[in-house]
Amino acid sequence: MKSYLLAAGRGRRAGGPKAWLIHDRRPLLEVQLDFLLRRFLPEEVFISIQAEWLARCRALNRAVFWVPTDPDLPAFASLLKLLTVSTREDWAFVHHVDMPVWEPALFDSLAARAATTEADAVAPRHKGRRGHPVLLSPRAQAELAKVDPLRGRLDRWLAFRRVDDVEMPF
Repeated sequence: MKSYLLAAGRGRRAGGPKAWLIHDRRPLLEVQLDFLLRRFLPEEVFISIQAEWLARCRALNRAVFWVPTDPDLPAFASLLKLLTVSTREDWAFVHHVDMPVWEPALFDSLAARAATTEADAVAPRHKGRRGHPVLLSPRAQAELAKVDPLRGRLDRWLAFRRVDDVEMPF
């Protein structure tokens, strides 16, 4: 499995890029990266960033795939850029840098369902609401790669696909 982390946005409504907002005295991007590297090999982690951050991000970890994308495009365009630089032979987690999904049990539950389903995606559900991360099948990743990056949205695309929801207590 691999992870796609979307972190390239400008964060205009947040007062600046969310990747560099501080959480527990560290930038969110560092917190996410530390969590992901406990779950995945560095070469299984793909992170969309702004081009001007490349040196700063490589200083965090040189083995991770830091993928420069246009921060003015929608998040979906960043996801599609990540799809173009990775193989789509295995399931992949997708989430945004500002989503605090640092629960190993969450990733384990979704991965366990992926091993037994024919669905296009697996997603957590809590109190009737679907959340993140979303786990995409190889087939779904290949289909998503064909969607218009400027008009597509992952939630809308998933609305017309088979998604297995995993009820979570949090």
